[in-house]
Amino acid sequence: MAKHVGLARASRGWFGVVFGDAGWETELFPSVWSLWKYHSDATQVVVDVPVGLPSDGRRRCDVAASERLESRRGVLYAPVRRAVYQETFPEAAAVNEREAGFGVQRRAWSAVPHIREVDELLDMYPSARDRVAETRPAVCFQAMDDGAGPPDADRRRELLAAAHPDAAAVYDEAVERYTTPAHAPALGSADVVANALVAAVTAERTPDRCLTLPAAPPTDERGLPMRIVYPSDTEQVRLSALEDR
Repeated sequence: MAKHVGLARASRGWFGVVFGDAGWETELFPSVWSLWKYHSDATQVVVDVPVGLPSDGRRRCDVAASERLESRRGVLYAPVRRAVYQETFPEAAAVNEREAGFGVQRRAWSAVPHIREVDELLDMYPSARDRVAETRPAVCFQAMDDGAGPPDADRRRELLAAAHPDAAAVYDEAVERYTTPAHAPALGSADVVANALVAAVTAERTPDRCLTLPAAPPTDERGLPMRIVYPSDTEQVRLSALEDR
């Protein structure tokens, strides 16, 4: 039975969208471990944090995403693995500066607990490596909007509806449910719902109707591919040589 999972960082834990032969589910998960407990049988899990961490320098996929989005500020550059496991921001920034030649963005540091969880999960469960992939919602929505962007909330909803006939209804129901006072502190904002949904759509398309940044991704010291996947309506699985940077 096919099952596709999109997972986005929430203020507390993760927000997940699960769909497949059994229909659609949405849920707030306190950790990636709780997601894996119930959905380790997933065909594909796509997350909005780095999978595969550098040991020096910037990842090629992050640089390519920055070029596509024409924005350095909007792209999260993955810290080196040793920085991810530091306890404080100053310690992580110092390690990253020494080993990669640049500091750690504040927004990257805020994502570090999520990055660490996924890294630990893939280390503990090697069988998950072929089924957990990284995406960036901004890259996905830009590709779905023929290169335009950045789309506002209404446009993101339209793009999701075009990508899957049930996506708009799932989006509306999830926003109504999880932006209530009971759930909003854990979720963060409605943007998290859109991010998880576009990750789920990408998971459903992987690999036959997805492209990757870069085209031929390198691997990190643990053998994890350092790449960003995003949906495409073509039957390609690789980018052109122009985008292979």
